[in-house]
Amino acid sequence: MQPISTVLVALAFTVLPALAPAQAPAAPAPIASQETNWPGITADLTEFRRKGNTLTAKLRLTATSKSEYAVDYKEVSLVDAAAGKKYEVLKDDKGTYLAATRPGWPEKIYGELAAGQSVLLWMKFPAPPADVKTISLTLPSMAPFDDVAIQD
Repeated sequence: MQPISTVLVALAFTVLPALAPAQAPAAPAPIASQETNWPGITADLTEFRRKGNTLTAKLRLTATSKSEYAVDYKEVSLVDAAAGKKYEVLKDDKGTYLAATRPGWPEKIYGELAAGQSVLLWMKFPAPPADVKTISLTLPSMAPFDDVAIQD
């Protein structure tokens, strides 16, 4: 017969691995990527989803070296070149953009990233008609994400 302490230690090694914290899920693969005019920062479009009356865009900025970024949502839009339409970021009833913003700045987000850091930006637009399957996303300080397939 084994002493109780030996049994408890054996039980702990059997049960505790199952209680270990789960790893964070991997970041989604980008739909499209762009270099930016912010030194050391690249932009990955990770989601471009139409749901009901809105289209949500998610963008991950990643730094390879210490750098600053700034996005003013007045300069962000979707462009449907075929129909000649431009869609701007939606605002709530207080005039705050429906987007990742910085406290005290309802129209923009800005910050600093260290090498290896990233930040997730998101913004909501009026959804283009259902027959529009691709559209371009324009943001300041980078080339547009042209003809991006809309996820339905």
